[in-house]
Amino acid sequence: MSSDNMDNQDKPEINDANHSHESDSSDGQETPSESNSPSITEGIYKPTSSTNSPDGQIQSNTNDTSSIPNINGSLFIENISPGVWKMTLSAPSTEKQEDQRESEEHKEEAEEKQDEQEKDEQEEEKKEDKEEEKKEDQDEKQTEQKEEQEEKQEEEQKQHQEESPEDSAETQNERESSHDEEKDLKWTDMLIPDEDFESIVDKSPSQIEWLRQKREENQENKYLDQIMSMVGHEEVKNYFLSVKDKVDISKRWNKPLSEWSFDLLLHGLDGTGKKRIAQIYAEYLHSLGVVPSRNFAIEFHGSNEEFKTDATLVFFSNADYIDRDFEILNILTASETTDPPKPFILSYRKLESASRNAIHVNKESLRRCENYFELKNYGESEISQMVKRLCKTRPEFGDGDNPLLNVLVQKMLKRALKEKENFTNAHAVVEEIESVIERCQTRNSEAWFKWAKTHSPQEGKEYETEEYKRHNVALEDILDSKPRDFRNNKAWKEMQKLIGLKQVKEDIEHMIDLAEFNYQSQLLGKQPLPISHNRCFLGASGVGKTTIAALYAEILTGMGLLSRGHVITKRASDLIGEHIGNPEVRVTEALNEAEGGVLIIDDAHTLFTESSTGNNDSDVLRRAVIDTLVAHVSGSPGEDRCVILCGYADKMERMFLKSNPGLEMRFPLESALRFASYNDDELHQILKQKMERDGISASKEAHKVARDVLSRSRRRTNFGNGGDVETLLSQAKLRRTKRLKNSITELFDYSGYPLEAIDFDPDFDRSERAEENRDALFEDFVGFQAITDKFQKYHKMTVGMRRCGVDPKPHIPWAFVFQGPPGTGKTMTARKVGKLFYDMGFLSSDEVVTCSVTDLIGEYCGQTGPKVIRQFELGLGKVLFIDEAYRLCGDRFHNEAVGELVDAMTKPKYAHNMIVILAGYGNEMDALLSANPGLRSRFPTILDFPQITSEQCLQLLIKRLSKLNISLSTSTTELEGQHRSAILHVFTQLIGSKGWASGRDIETLSKTVIEHVFIKAGESEDFDGSEGLSVSFSDLMDCLKAMMKERGNSSPKPMNKGHELGFVMSQRRFANA
Repeated sequence: MSSDNMDNQDKPEINDANHSHESDSSDGQETPSESNSPSITEGIYKPTSSTNSPDGQIQSNTNDTSSIPNINGSLFIENISPGVWKMTLSAPSTEKQEDQRESEEHKEEAEEKQDEQEKDEQEEEKKEDKEEEKKEDQDEKQTEQKEEQEEKQEEEQKQHQEESPEDSAETQNERESSHDEEKDLKWTDMLIPDEDFESIVDKSPSQIEWLRQKREENQENKYLDQIMSMVGHEEVKNYFLSVKDKVDISKRWNKPLSEWSFDLLLHGLDGTGKKRIAQIYAEYLHSLGVVPSRNFAIEFHGSNEEFKTDATLVFFSNADYIDRDFEILNILTASETTDPPKPFILSYRKLESASRNAIHVNKESLRRCENYFELKNYGESEISQMVKRLCKTRPEFGDGDNPLLNVLVQKMLKRALKEKENFTNAHAVVEEIESVIERCQTRNSEAWFKWAKTHSPQEGKEYETEEYKRHNVALEDILDSKPRDFRNNKAWKEMQKLIGLKQVKEDIEHMIDLAEFNYQSQLLGKQPLPISHNRCFLGASGVGKTTIAALYAEILTGMGLLSRGHVITKRASDLIGEHIGNPEVRVTEALNEAEGGVLIIDDAHTLFTESSTGNNDSDVLRRAVIDTLVAHVSGSPGEDRCVILCGYADKMERMFLKSNPGLEMRFPLESALRFASYNDDELHQILKQKMERDGISASKEAHKVARDVLSRSRRRTNFGNGGDVETLLSQAKLRRTKRLKNSITELFDYSGYPLEAIDFDPDFDRSERAEENRDALFEDFVGFQAITDKFQKYHKMTVGMRRCGVDPKPHIPWAFVFQGPPGTGKTMTARKVGKLFYDMGFLSSDEVVTCSVTDLIGEYCGQTGPKVIRQFELGLGKVLFIDEAYRLCGDRFHNEAVGELVDAMTKPKYAHNMIVILAGYGNEMDALLSANPGLRSRFPTILDFPQITSEQCLQLLIKRLSKLNISLSTSTTELEGQHRSAILHVFTQLIGSKGWASGRDIETLSKTVIEHVFIKAGESEDFDGSEGLSVSFSDLMDCLKAMMKERGNSSPKPMNKGHELGFVMSQRRFANA
């Protein structure tokens, strides 16, 4: 190319129709028509630096723009292709026009870019779709190729088997190696990573044998290693070795494997390793060549349909549903389609009787199912191994010698004993370890937060725990509670608010102290002392046994000894039932219902009845209740249930002594909680609590009277403690209502009126009137001044002691001996003593319980003691009057009664709570008291009842007749009259006669006189009763002569004047005395 051409090329070639406009505007001036729309000129420009390429094409340097001519206006250049530029020339415009143009151009550019991006995205999606289609085609081809290969391999195997049936199972396994290179079975996840069993310290006999074979015979089998590494199950491990021996021997002697049964039955609760054993066993049989391939199957339940499978081994993981004969037969039929038969594994959680019968349906099933193993729950050894292996890989537990692992093992062992069939063994161990680690992390977080609140990063200090290594498990993480916090337990605080029960609170506090001691012992790595759950609550009714039992349950729950802490209350009668078999069912149901909590059996002493000889006389139903309790209550410290027997102390002790010996082992009496009856102050406090509860007030005197009433009531045999307090308050409210209703006519709420003394005891002032009552009691008695004076002294002493704040009960006599001739008023005096001591506030009732020696003596050996105690029970809080007590002198039965009597007098239950009176004739009573020194010391107060005189006989007769308004004639009552002297003379002879009964004979004589008087009044038609009734001297003498005649004397002896005068003087002296 010439230089001219080159010069021509340097000029731009404008190929546009508007070229003239461009040249016209070159002077830079605008025409009026172009002021608002500038002219635009476009063209193609080729730079001057372009050269010819070897192929004849023009090349240019696209970076060279120096040759672009200067044009007046705006020039826009866009590269279209290599060496070619597109130019856009616009005439000069104003700034607003330029801004508009620029914005429009930017919009156009943005739209163009969006279009390009959308096109690119569409192209990418198309490419991805094509790639996916290619992949799917390739996958289909690969699967088809694999299926074809597998079909070919199966055909080759069949042909080879037909051509060479003598090939061994090992050769077949080698040919199937490509198919067997699959993933391991995942019937269950491994809780513990594979561990070299040779490193396990505690080796079982099977482990030792397999280790010997490995070392001496160079035996290798990874599945045997796995089963030997499992915790426990020695019988299963031994079976695995026996399977290997059977297979080795069969191969050595070229015997068929069908002669052996390789089926397996496993029976065990959750977490005992059933699935793990089944998984290893399936792989193990394949490794030995018992099954040709790893075509294993797992079934979860039985079916009514015919069972069919192509698997070489079938594992029934939930065989509990297989409990019918035809289901077992279907499995046997399906497994016998090959030679040897396909093995099957049956896993039972609870092997019920129906399942057992199905397994034993015929001889073949018995042969096939002979490999049965019961996988027992983990014991201490298995739990210890599991804990140590699991914690070995957890840094929170430090090294393997951490003593806290033993604490964790003991806790898991207690849990296993509590949960029994619900214990999940290995799973429970894993859960517990995770819980411990979680508590450890929570504790460390809280400790760090507490430290961080008092420190700042600027201090440059790092958080370090002082008590424990950082992030390490501590004892409190394992125990999940601290005994030191038990006293802040809500139940313990509620128990402290209860009135009385000092000994019970001390016993329960001792149990808390024992828990704290165990906590410290565990810190030192020592074995804790066992804490027994089951208790006997011994005490009277109404002392709070049920209330304490509920709080006791909460305390045990807080200590971690009970899982739920609920309370189930049953009476003994609820468990006995009416028919044979009822007690066993009811007791079992009650125990199951109380699982995790407390079962209270109230009135447990009624489960035992005693014969008159003191032997066990319980019927078969009561015996069944006790026997069932003994059978189902273990009494072990880890038991997740507490059984409390409530009853009366003495009866419960006899029941434990004479019933099932195992009862004492389950409920030790030495650890029983003994509930003492409330004293007077405690009863008064309980009354105040109940009054405050009901919003009731009472006067000061009313409180004093209420306390006295409760004090007297305590002496009753059937006193109900808190229950009687409630009864007393209810009676007082009722009496208040009646009192106010009688005094107020309008009806309104009486609750605002305080209780008064008369509301608690209508006869509340009896003690103040005791002296007056005493005189009234003995007003009908003649010649009893000495006895009346003695009881007056007791009353004055009582009043004086009470004024000085001294309890008079220990200082007044409670046992008396009344001795004297018959008819002298001993029985009558005893009745009056009951009323007298009741008025003084010492007895709960003025009743007199009278018994004879016959009521105390038994017919056979051993009967006397219970009969004596029965009489004391009847007389508790009252007067026990033993008449003709001298008859207790006699044979060994009588001596036994005296011994029991002496013993009962010293028992706290009876001492100072009842009056005991022995009555009899003077000489005979002296002989009785001399026969037993203990009896004399128990009855130090002796009251002599002398024979009444003739004058006293006459006075007593006059009193008896006066009750019916009958009087004696004036001549008879004259002090110095002959008629009076004659009557006294006859009385003197009667007193000296045999069998004279003093007061009783006077009572008999009075009845005779009364009969005679009223007969005469009835015979006289003129008698109207206005003049009164009287007895003449002659009529009285007739009655006396009749009595003399009855006693064998035809008539009274004559009395001479000397005798008469002496007799009269003696009577006067007696009267003056």
